[in-house]
Amino acid sequence: MNKSINTEGYGIHEGKARHLMPSYEPFFAPLVGKGITLLELGIHEGASLRFWHDYFENATIVGLDCNSVNINDPTGMIHVYRGYQEDTKLLDRIAAEWAPDGFDVVIDDCSHIGKLTRISFYHIFQNHLKQGGLYAIEDWGTGYLPWYQWPDGGCYKPKSRLYSRNQLQNSFQRLSQIFPRFPRLIGVLQRLSIGATVPSHKYGMVGFVKELLDACSLGATAIPKSGSGRYIEYGISKLQINAYLVVVLKAKDIMRKPNRDSLNTLTSSW
Repeated sequence: MNKSINTEGYGIHEGKARHLMPSYEPFFAPLVGKGITLLELGIHEGASLRFWHDYFENATIVGLDCNSVNINDPTGMIHVYRGYQEDTKLLDRIAAEWAPDGFDVVIDDCSHIGKLTRISFYHIFQNHLKQGGLYAIEDWGTGYLPWYQWPDGGCYKPKSRLYSRNQLQNSFQRLSQIFPRFPRLIGVLQRLSIGATVPSHKYGMVGFVKELLDACSLGATAIPKSGSGRYIEYGISKLQINAYLVVVLKAKDIMRKPNRDSLNTLTSSW
């Protein structure tokens, strides 16, 4: 069912309404009219919950915020909790009460702090998101803000050296002549000179999102001690990223318990 996202009249922040909310349409349009369960972390005054209630029509909408939020909902389909996103026991209770089989959609518009976002993501993704479900992380760009504007942010200052192909070839030809008996040394020098590490940025939410890329590509071997600390396949089937939103899709077929041989291989490499 095609249904555009139009947030006019709901009191949603203009920047979010214009830049972020339209990004949800390709993912949420197929869910319209279905009896899904949606959890949003960080709801401010509840404007987005009211919108999701009307957009999905038959959905159960659950919100969590560190402040008290009162929403007038005659339908009884919106449920609000007060607490913190890193409180895993509270997350377990919310899931048990409204999504015992798992949430279909989870939206994180909460602290925008990498460490806290990471805790709630891995706990919910592993334990309370349905296979094939969607987990959205909003405003991940806070990691690019300077430290005096955001607690775990940092200015992006890339540092790299660029060499032309001809410069590299000439340099290593000369090195091979000087050190003909030390090919391993030549390889090390080559690695250092071309810059095997790509200049990057790891502060806050930015670092967390890059960790998700590892989890998507490498599965259980990428982040063996994240979240609950269990060696499991996280089951990220797809990541979609733009400047405002990260959408993480959970695989429909997930290996929950890797065999003993794979664990031995993983731990012996430390």
